[in-house]
Amino acid sequence: MIPSSGRPCARACAACPAACAAWLSVALLLLLLLLLPAAPAGAGEHGGRDLTALSLEELGAIDVSAASLLGAGLLDAAASVSAVLPEQWQRAGAHRLLDALEGQPGVLVLPHTSGNQVLAIRGYARSTSYTGVATSWDGVPLNDLFRSAPQFNLPNINLGALSQIQLIAGPGSALYGSDAFHGLVALRGYEAEDDQRSVRGTAGANGYYDSALQLSQGLEQGGRLNLALAANGQPGQDRVARAVNPLSGRPLEVLRDNRYGAQTLSLKWLSEPERPMSWFANLALHHDTADAFQGLGTRLSGGNDLGWLDSRFAMGQLGVRRQLERGGRLELKAYYWRVRNDLASHLQLASGLVRRDLRTEQFRGGWQATYRAEHRPWRTDWALALGDEWLGVRSARAGLASLAGAPLGEVVNPAEGARRRVHSATLEVNTRWAERRWGLVYGGRLDDYSDFGRHASPRLGLVYRPQEDSAIKLLYGQAFRAPSAVEIGGAQGSVLGNTGLKPEIIDSLELVALRQRADSLVQLTLFRTLWHDGIASVLVPPNKLSQYLNVERNDAYGASASLHWQGGVWLVDAAGSYVRSRNSRSGAAYNLFPVTMFSIAVGRAVFDPSCRLYLSQRWQSATDDVPASDGFPAQRLRPYARTDVTLNKQFSPQLSAMLQLRNLFDRDNRLPSPPASLGGIPDERFGVNLSVQYRF
Repeated sequence: MIPSSGRPCARACAACPAACAAWLSVALLLLLLLLLPAAPAGAGEHGGRDLTALSLEELGAIDVSAASLLGAGLLDAAASVSAVLPEQWQRAGAHRLLDALEGQPGVLVLPHTSGNQVLAIRGYARSTSYTGVATSWDGVPLNDLFRSAPQFNLPNINLGALSQIQLIAGPGSALYGSDAFHGLVALRGYEAEDDQRSVRGTAGANGYYDSALQLSQGLEQGGRLNLALAANGQPGQDRVARAVNPLSGRPLEVLRDNRYGAQTLSLKWLSEPERPMSWFANLALHHDTADAFQGLGTRLSGGNDLGWLDSRFAMGQLGVRRQLERGGRLELKAYYWRVRNDLASHLQLASGLVRRDLRTEQFRGGWQATYRAEHRPWRTDWALALGDEWLGVRSARAGLASLAGAPLGEVVNPAEGARRRVHSATLEVNTRWAERRWGLVYGGRLDDYSDFGRHASPRLGLVYRPQEDSAIKLLYGQAFRAPSAVEIGGAQGSVLGNTGLKPEIIDSLELVALRQRADSLVQLTLFRTLWHDGIASVLVPPNKLSQYLNVERNDAYGASASLHWQGGVWLVDAAGSYVRSRNSRSGAAYNLFPVTMFSIAVGRAVFDPSCRLYLSQRWQSATDDVPASDGFPAQRLRPYARTDVTLNKQFSPQLSAMLQLRNLFDRDNRLPSPPASLGGIPDERFGVNLSVQYRF
């Protein structure tokens, strides 16, 4: 029976016009593509390659090594894994790091506190979505001890300093330990196999800018040096966020600048890899600032919901690889990083509005030894990795100041001085039989934590190759997330800590079908996840304070699909998902994650083969503006629909340019707000970007 309020019916009806409008815009744009003159057969005037188009052969051969210690391709990997390359994120007009993952099925990019972005994978979008997704940079884990949230320290690593992003959707603790709970984002710093030099610059109508210098040079003494320098940002946007406080009925109006700037350096050296022994070294530096973005949410900031960020990061890595005489390969590496972070926001106190700065300084370092070998009589490849890590919070202090800047005091966070040491052992075994049509991937990881003991993460995957170009995979994995220093120590005066917290656990079962042909790549996935011992802040009577406890139980199920197709002058890139996730203890759905999402990009060579036009449509079903559990009545946002048009022209083998119209119909899209900023977060309105790249 439908409730008398009629809200479900109203929601459904509200979604229909937006969905129809999205499909209508796709149809009109496709008609426009059909009417444009097609490129003639044969080579273009300059013989230049369209840098935004990848052949299916290239796409299928992309290494997805994040899914295996042994290395794997898309068909063999025992995981739901995808790789995103510069050609793809440039075509999509990605401005910031996580924008590059917007088109992945079952993935939602959400704005968070002080200009951060976070990922929600296969449901479970909530205020703490900044945890549960592990991030690595050239194999170095970036999740910190204080929050378990690398996005707060590194919200906008410049895409111009990267050559690839790999995404594992689903549990990854069997390879990466804690934090690879919902998935893993693996960043690869810029590198190339041959000598390359290029500069790229982008300018946008809203003042957005992006620049990158990339250099790959073989050295006379052997080896290769890869260097990337990149910067991007935008000036103040004067973006007005309007909403009505449902508790008081009063209008809220916040002026947000959404100003940011980021600079990234990636420097990598690799000796000659064909030698029995080769060395590698990486250096990465990053600086990020964000001014007057959304802050801690309406409940904590009132009508002045603003936040700021300043973060400085440095990382180094050194390693050696050796081919052993009796067979097998050994790799040793050591790494260390350090980050200083100032996360500021407005805070509404009984005495009035103040600015709160939470300043932290953290580090993470360790070493890992990996041995890889094969046992031919058993048709088995295997790898064993042993590691040791140290994580620490050097300082964590919250300072209050008046809006005029007068200091009002400083409080030491209980997490200051926290330390953690982790010993780990990871085993992966891959056995093939029946002329390699069947494969069994099995193993797991054992972690020994200095603060709460041992945890084992198993992994099992059955891969069937009915034909050379297809695979069917049945995958099981378990992942965990260790409690952060904040959850263990709490926050003085607001949340009680809990030294007895246990890790969160999630079990996942997936069925994946994949087919790669000469002109297409198709993937279908069904999944089911069960999450228990979830960490949540719960009011503990008779105290008026909350405490972190292992009380949550959640579950999710759904399906996702993706298609890449090329035929003649045409290209189609599409992805979609259907996801249901809920708190199984209360029965409440996670109301920030869209039940349905899809994105489609259609490209066509026009006028000549060196000129290609892309039309893109992204749509997601209606969501609420704030989490239902935050204390405010959640308000339904209208469905998100964004249409982009991109024109790419290759003038010569050295020079190319790209013109993009973002949000072509200037739609007022709103994104859900995990920190509970009422009314949601206004997305970018209509904008024009022009990019030029020169190779020399």
